[in-house]
Amino acid sequence: MTFASELQAIYYYASPVQRDSTFLKKIAQNAGRINTVAEEFLTQNIRRAEPTAAAVCAIFSIIFGRNDGVIKTSSDTNWSQNCSLSGQCSIKPCTTMEVAVALKIITLLDCKFSVWSSGHNLSSQFFGVGSEATVSIGTGSTWNKVYHELENYGLTVVGERGAGVGVGDLMLGGGISHFTNAWRLVAINVKSFEVVLANSQVVTASARTNQDLFKALKGGGANFGIVTRCELFAKPKYKQWHTVKSYSVNDVKAVMEAAAQVERNMITDEKAGFSLTATSNALIATMYYQDWSSATPAAFSPFENVKPLAKIIPETNGAEESSVIAETQGSIAKCAVCTVTVKTDAAFYAKTLGFIQEVSRIQPEIQLTQSFQPISPLMIAKSNALSSDLLNLQAVSQAFVIVSTRWTDPGYDKIGLEMAVTVVNKITKAARADGKLLENNFMNDSNLNRSPLGNYEDQRVGLMKEASAKYDPEGIFQRLQNNVFLISKMEQAEVL
Repeated sequence: MTFASELQAIYYYASPVQRDSTFLKKIAQNAGRINTVAEEFLTQNIRRAEPTAAAVCAIFSIIFGRNDGVIKTSSDTNWSQNCSLSGQCSIKPCTTMEVAVALKIITLLDCKFSVWSSGHNLSSQFFGVGSEATVSIGTGSTWNKVYHELENYGLTVVGERGAGVGVGDLMLGGGISHFTNAWRLVAINVKSFEVVLANSQVVTASARTNQDLFKALKGGGANFGIVTRCELFAKPKYKQWHTVKSYSVNDVKAVMEAAAQVERNMITDEKAGFSLTATSNALIATMYYQDWSSATPAAFSPFENVKPLAKIIPETNGAEESSVIAETQGSIAKCAVCTVTVKTDAAFYAKTLGFIQEVSRIQPEIQLTQSFQPISPLMIAKSNALSSDLLNLQAVSQAFVIVSTRWTDPGYDKIGLEMAVTVVNKITKAARADGKLLENNFMNDSNLNRSPLGNYEDQRVGLMKEASAKYDPEGIFQRLQNNVFLISKMEQAEVL
């Protein structure tokens, strides 16, 4: 079978709904050119990344054309500059079939690749409100556009808190929303995934179809295929109250005591959402509450006794879109993110401020922050009862501590990562000594040097390995994919 014939076969393997005769005709019309490019590369038997990527780009452009806006020699802007490192070839598929074709070209040429969602495809083809209170979203969409569209229907979905973040990666890592306390992790709110497998076959994974793949995708990352669409359960409560206030680091003890009490309040009040961010010179509390309110909800009353430096965002009755815009990072910068999980404890929280202040002095031009994302036993118990994700968190009051650095000067790339890792190392060591450490790292905020998969239960790791062997028997995603938390590399990651 010729190279062009291999690509044409994708059409015939697809379901009638997924078939796109346009690309089939283009392959037939350009079969000679496609085969020539492939044969030239394959006969040379070159296995350096650059010529391989050049061949992929050349064949894809023959089929879809450089003027279609699908081929770029460098990647598009992501929410962080160093999350969009340039490759030798960057492809922007616009349909599921184009993803399938691109993946087939990549696998036939044995080319290394990465997948990211950065928000290009929010259209009638990639977005729709279903009749059963579900929403179908293309994974190239961004969450702020999703929220904006859904407000026209008086609905929302459980999704990302920051504007400009792509839909795809969030769900595969679990995903935290403003109201995780009430609605659980983002992944648990997925009704179905559309997935392009390693052989370019397009399948649906749901509670009824390919159930093992469905569960593996919820916290298993990009180990099993490319998710091109997801169907989420829609939520009618899109109105919310929110505020953001800053506090002096001199009041760290009082602020951390208030934060810990809010976390305890969240156990009995599922409508409350909260996070606390620490920098070397300020503490910032972000409070959310489902439904509009004329006064500060009781869950946040512990902060009434602490005088804020400023109200960054005053008490506001709004909707999901407005709160997402409020959380949008200003200018695009490079970033590094690491995470560790600790038990709720005000005194320990206060201790970690010293780590931020100490490490910030290494390079003051790098912005260093540390955020506490509370995870209540209420949410964990509801999630574990469903047994529908891989995380299986312990049902104790805890916080994902997310340490991040941001910078713009490329000269700081190495030290930027080192500073974030240093803080996480210090927190981990102190938490272990104080009996506050929980051995789970949240995938969405983990660093590549510390795979969160290593903390999954053996039973769940076994499920992932079985799903990988079943849906990717040749190990394409394990062998060719770059820069993700792979099952094949989970034991190679450095333990901090």
